[in-house]
Amino acid sequence: MIRKAERKDFPFIFPILNQIFEEMDMKTIKALPEGQFYDLMKQAFYSDHYRYSLNRIWVATDEDDRPTGLIDMYGYEDQSIIDMSLRPSLAKTLLPLETKIFTDKEALPGEWYIDALAVNPNHWGEGIASSLLAVAPKVAKEKDYKVVSLNVDQDNPRAQRLYEYKGFETVSTMKIGDRKYDHMIKRV
Repeated sequence: MIRKAERKDFPFIFPILNQIFEEMDMKTIKALPEGQFYDLMKQAFYSDHYRYSLNRIWVATDEDDRPTGLIDMYGYEDQSIIDMSLRPSLAKTLLPLETKIFTDKEALPGEWYIDALAVNPNHWGEGIASSLLAVAPKVAKEKDYKVVSLNVDQDNPRAQRLYEYKGFETVSTMKIGDRKYDHMIKRV
């Protein structure tokens, strides 16, 4: 089943999201103590506007309603607020207010952006990523967007093949953090 994320989901969502953070190998994340990063992401998950807020995440769940995969999405215009909303969480986790985790703009004007798509490795190969990906065009249309976009690490050909199979095409490249990504779009 696919549903919107709920407050109770964080203990399942963080390890799934953390796969992406580890692959990105970002200096800004590596500079934080692991426990503080977990606490920061937990506080941010419960906030209204953060990029990884429960308000922006849909999950696939198992028969016990535990998340096994997630998709995180927002509109281009939201990029101006998604990371500023992290500031109150910084203080709550005893991190300096000038701490910045994500500084790159990842979506282009007019795009409904998929920030994260990830599946618990114990559930790879079950079609979960495809099911979650199918949610994006529906939500984009509801929000009056005509383009869905995402960025895929150039060192992840498996994901690239899935996105191409699902109708995405590469239109440009961009650097996010310390890595190069292909920017892909799908018209809806």
